[in-house]
Amino acid sequence: MKKSLTAERRNEIAKILMKEGSIKVGDLSKRFGVSTETIRKDIIYLDDEGIAEKSFGGAIARSELVEQTIDEKESAHSKEKSDIALKAISFIRPNSSILLDAGSTTKAIAKQLRLQSGLKIFTNSISIAAIIAESDNELFMIGGRVRRSSKAAVGEWAENALSQVHIDTAFLGSDDFQGLPGPSAVSYSETQFKKWAVESCSQVYTVVDSSKFLSNGLFAYADWEEINGIITDQGAPESLIEDLRKKTDVYLV
Repeated sequence: MKKSLTAERRNEIAKILMKEGSIKVGDLSKRFGVSTETIRKDIIYLDDEGIAEKSFGGAIARSELVEQTIDEKESAHSKEKSDIALKAISFIRPNSSILLDAGSTTKAIAKQLRLQSGLKIFTNSISIAAIIAESDNELFMIGGRVRRSSKAAVGEWAENALSQVHIDTAFLGSDDFQGLPGPSAVSYSETQFKKWAVESCSQVYTVVDSSKFLSNGLFAYADWEEINGIITDQGAPESLIEDLRKKTDVYLV
């Protein structure tokens, strides 16, 4: 029980760190009702995990893990994301059901799906829903608490919605995942949504540009063996691609 509470507290501290960029030992000690020495041990753990950098009186988030907004993500590697999207839609069968989670690469897929028709498309993304609503596909919006940075609905409402459907194919984005057993998310709540998505869909593909191979991630939402494949561009080191091929199918564009 004690180990579980420690893990929960460290997850919460990681979320605060990603949101605020820095944390203070004294503030966290009061917030969680534990000693400053306990918080210092938590920070040392997060430092070892590549999430935090110790600073005087607290810690700061590692710069590569600070969450970007969906608009900031969309502007980076746009050509690669467009190519990935074109490959992704080749996996879609006519009249099937599709899940797109919130993300810049899945948004690129949504733009391609404006040219399709007859699909049942589920999403927890406000941005993607707005795109699909203008197409000849049937849109199902998954509701919940909306995160400002990603414009994604998360939480128990979203979980309940996913538990009542079975979807043919999911395309899920990922943040950086070096050092993790599978694709990841910076937000713990979005990690939970992606985990529910993996359980609710027959086929699951991670869509991600090659820049995500090279930096440490935060929360893994699945092992690579649970994913049917990863669709990415050819910019990742060949050694990393070959390591992934031992765990899941890799589709390069």
